[in-house]
Amino acid sequence: MAEMMKMLGGMKGGGKGGDDDGEGGGGMDMEAMMQMLGGMGGGKGGGGMMGGKGGGMGGKGGGQDSKDDGEKTSPDGKYIWQQKGEEIQVRFVEHKELTKKDIKVKFGRFNLKVEVKGEVVVDGKLFSSVDTDECTWTIDPDTKELQVMLTKQESDKQWNSLFAA
Repeated sequence: MAEMMKMLGGMKGGGKGGDDDGEGGGGMDMEAMMQMLGGMGGGKGGGGMMGGKGGGMGGKGGGQDSKDDGEKTSPDGKYIWQQKGEEIQVRFVEHKELTKKDIKVKFGRFNLKVEVKGEVVVDGKLFSSVDTDECTWTIDPDTKELQVMLTKQESDKQWNSLFAA
């Protein structure tokens, strides 16, 4: 990381910079940056900060810390969930090739309801409270599976399960 920051040191300020023909001044090219970041995220599931199956900060294989419980499969096998800090990521593995029209998700402070193609997949009381304004869902661009991201209200509280017993 220190090496990356050193290399990025030339990228100061905003705007185009450089000369009149639009060429930027200083910094590093995108290809060099992507090569350097190669082992830091990406993979299946959107990559980036949240990641999916293959990386980022929230996905399996991403940056690990002592509060990462790893992925856990639901008792019925319908979803896999993982918590990291204040984030909980839930992947619905039974359904593939989804479109946004197939999905209805309702976030409540203590509840989560997910419908896929008219079928209620989960509907229950969560282990603890979430910040509904920070919760979201997405469709993995590769697998077309539903991913739900929950934001805990108590970021330091570890969840023993996704839903209350």
